[in-house]
Amino acid sequence: MKIRRFNALPKFLFAFLLLLPTVTACSVFAGKPTVIIASPPSGSQFRENEEVAVQSTSTDSSGVARVELLIDGTVVRTDPSPSPQVSFTLIQTWKATPGTHTISVRAYNTSGAVSEPAAVSISVAQVTVPVLITPTPIGAPTPIAAATATTAPAGCANDAQFDRDVTVPDGTTYAAGQTFDKVWRLSNKGTCAWGAGYQFVFVGGTAMTTNTVVNVPATASGATADLKVSMTAPSTPGTYTGTWQMRSSTGTLFGARVTVKIVVPGPTGCVGTPNIASFSASATTITAGTAITLNWGAVTGAESAEIDQGIGGVETPGSRVVNPTTTTTYTLTAKCGANVRTAKVTITVNPAPVACSGMPVITMFSAANTSIKAGTSTTLNWGLVSNADSVEINQGIGGVATPGSASISPITNTTYILTAKCGTNIDTRQVPITVTP
Repeated sequence: MKIRRFNALPKFLFAFLLLLPTVTACSVFAGKPTVIIASPPSGSQFRENEEVAVQSTSTDSSGVARVELLIDGTVVRTDPSPSPQVSFTLIQTWKATPGTHTISVRAYNTSGAVSEPAAVSISVAQVTVPVLITPTPIGAPTPIAAATATTAPAGCANDAQFDRDVTVPDGTTYAAGQTFDKVWRLSNKGTCAWGAGYQFVFVGGTAMTTNTVVNVPATASGATADLKVSMTAPSTPGTYTGTWQMRSSTGTLFGARVTVKIVVPGPTGCVGTPNIASFSASATTITAGTAITLNWGAVTGAESAEIDQGIGGVETPGSRVVNPTTTTTYTLTAKCGANVRTAKVTITVNPAPVACSGMPVITMFSAANTSIKAGTSTTLNWGLVSNADSVEINQGIGGVATPGSASISPITNTTYILTAKCGTNIDTRQVPITVTP
């Protein structure tokens, strides 16, 4: 009996080792996000410079961290999730360029795993103005014929105009958690009839609903449509605004943007000055076109909390993705009656870099004193350097912004060299510093 038990152990281990790769493989593949593109549908057609709105939903059990939009395999936009969400729906936009393109979306979860890309194919027609050729008088030399560009076939135009709020005028007060139906009346001011594929979609602010896409009833040009969205007032006191817009069957947003604005009153009885735990940003210096995330902690002892720059009332703690185009200061304001407390965060927006071409241009590089005594210092000064993709100074100073200055204290005779580069084109300036005992 002992011998038989002794022989059974290796068999058990062998079976376990055979199963281990299968178990491991399952756990690896289970952690990959999934992505679905809701619009535009594959095969959609657009015109040059049209704004293409790509709506996607990404899901992952551990939470979606960010979503990338790619055009023909190149990432053109990255949007972080306000907080890791199991299901993350958003609209990303891209300005159409002529040709046939593959639009794809991929998502990353909190562990860094990336989804298989979801993709659709679209075509974009070039839109140009025909060249007018003046007739040649008889007997005059015949000019070289000017090329004429083709234009996209003439079609109908989409447009929508706000008519009125059928229900819930701006500023209506609702208790926290109260449900309500918001109805807008829109007029079809375009020449296209609204029908299959036309939708009314949430585009910004606070949604106050999980149903962010509403199908639009058939509406002839010149007619009106009543569009209803069922909503729920947020649980935190404040003023909340949601923005909605029409979207065509090709996925293009059009017409007037309309809003719903409600007030959730705070409970009576708060006393003293509110407390704001924190208010920060994922980055405070960005390049134009980059999105960042505002984050705020719990706000206590307050009847309302809101952020300016069009964000409005917010629940706390919370976060919001923003994409400022210029340097912007965001202010979080908490109120308890007449008592107010604020917190601010400033986002510095630098212009997007411009591709350089040819030789860099260095306006000036000098020193306040070119002869100093050992143990003392002098100041290097340099002017604006233009048409360069990098500027640096040797002797351990490294990359610099221009114009600028730096204090130096060499202990021996030293030559400082400012180097500006534009691709393979290089220009330099030198400043020798003489050090005497």
